[in-house]
Amino acid sequence: MSTIAVVAAEEGINVNVTGLVLAVVFLALNGFFVAAEFALLASRRSRIEQLEAEGDRRAKHAAAGLREITLMLAGAQLGITMCSLGLGAVAEPAVAGIIEGVLGEAFSLSSTARHIIAFVIGLSIVVFLHMVVGEMAPKSWAISHPEDSTLRLIRPFRAFVTVLRPLITALNGLANVVVRAVGVEPQDERAMAHSAPDLLLLLDESAGSGGIAQQEHELLTRSLELSGLTAVDAMTTRRDIVAVAATANAAEAAAEAHRTGRTRVVVHDDDLDHIRGFVHAKDLLRLPQGTWPSTSVASVVRPIMVTPEHHRLEDLLVEMRADRQHISLVVDEHGTVLGVVTLEDVIEELIGDFADESDDRIGGCERLPDGSFRISGSMRADEFAACTGAELPDGDWQTLAGYVIDALDEIPTVGDVITTPVARFEVVEMDGFAIEALRVDVRAAAPFESAASAEE
Repeated sequence: MSTIAVVAAEEGINVNVTGLVLAVVFLALNGFFVAAEFALLASRRSRIEQLEAEGDRRAKHAAAGLREITLMLAGAQLGITMCSLGLGAVAEPAVAGIIEGVLGEAFSLSSTARHIIAFVIGLSIVVFLHMVVGEMAPKSWAISHPEDSTLRLIRPFRAFVTVLRPLITALNGLANVVVRAVGVEPQDERAMAHSAPDLLLLLDESAGSGGIAQQEHELLTRSLELSGLTAVDAMTTRRDIVAVAATANAAEAAAEAHRTGRTRVVVHDDDLDHIRGFVHAKDLLRLPQGTWPSTSVASVVRPIMVTPEHHRLEDLLVEMRADRQHISLVVDEHGTVLGVVTLEDVIEELIGDFADESDDRIGGCERLPDGSFRISGSMRADEFAACTGAELPDGDWQTLAGYVIDALDEIPTVGDVITTPVARFEVVEMDGFAIEALRVDVRAAAPFESAASAEE
C-alpha cells in the first residue's frame, strides 16, 4: 500500500502525512466514543424524558439509548477499542519516523539507537495524547454537562450502534455469558430508582455542597423519614388522653377542655377501651346559653377514626385528609387503646414542632447550663439522636423512658441514676409510674457496654 510522504531533501526528515491525518481522526473518534459513554452514564433520565415530552427530537433518541444502555455502552467500548488499535497502528510509526529523522540529522547515532529512541519518544507522545485528548478531556466534558453532551452526541452515536448492531449484540451476548458464569444477572437498563436511604444521602450531599438551603434539606429529609414512622411513633400516649365519661354533661366537658387547653375531648363509656367518639369545643359553644348543665355530652359526640398501631404515618396522613378527620385512636392487635394521634401530630413529624394546644407538656430537648440535657421520657430514639448526637441501641422500646426502664430492669423513682454506654441518665420527674423527664449527660457515658452500671 502506498503512502503520501513528504521528504525534506536537505534535512532527510520523513513526514508521513497520511499517518498523521489518520492519527488525528482516530484520536477525535476515540474522544467521541468516550464522551458518548460517560454522557449516557451521567445523564438524568428524568431530565431527558422531560425534554422528550417537550418535543426535543434529540431527547427522543437519548431516551431510546437509555432504555438499552447495555447495548449502547457495548457500542462505545467497541468504538474505543477500534480507535485505540487504529491510533496505535498509524500514530506511533508516523511520529517515530519524524523523530528518527530529526535525531539522524542532529546526532551521530547508529540506526538501531535512533530507532529505539524514536520509538520510545513517539510512543510516549501518542500515549499522552490518547490519555489526555482522547480519554480524560472528553470524559470531563461529558460529566460536567451530561444532558447537553448526550443530546449533542446521541444521533451519530446511535447511527454507529445501529450499523454495527449485529456485531455489538453478539459481543454483548458473549459478555453476558461471562457475567452469568460468576453469578450476576446482567441488566439491559440502568437502575434509576432510589430507595429512601439513597435519597437521604443525596440530600446530605446536596446540602453539604450548597445545592439546597438548610430549611429545604430539613423539610425534604423529614418527608422521606415519614415513610419509616408509624401511628404509634406520633401518638399521644394513653395516659395523656384528655377524656370524659359519656355520662358527663357539656359543662364538665367544657371544663376539661378549658383545663387542658385541648379542643377535642374523647368520650368513653366505662374506660378508654370503650370509646364512643369525641366532642369538639366548638360544638359546646354552639349550644344555647345556660344549657350546658342539662345537656349530656353523648348528645354532641362525633365519631372518631381508629387506626392500628403499625399503620404507616404517611398513609394515615392521606386517609385523615381524605376523610376530613383531625384525630384518630391508635389501637393494638387486641383492640386496646394505646393513644390518640392528631393531624397536627403527623404534620409536626413532617415540618417540625410548633407551638400548639398540646405543648404544655415537656417536649423537645432543653440544654442545661452544665452541658447536660433535660429530655422528656416520651422522646423517640431518632429524636434523642438529633438532640444529643448519641444513638440509642436497638431494642424492645420506642422511647427514651423505655430504654432507661430496660437498663434499670425496674420502674424507677425520682433520683434514680444509671450510666450506660450511651449516657448518664438521672430521673428528675415522674408521673405515676411513667418517666416524665430525665437529665442526660452524654459526656459521662460508660466507655463500653460491660461498664454500664446502675448507681444508687
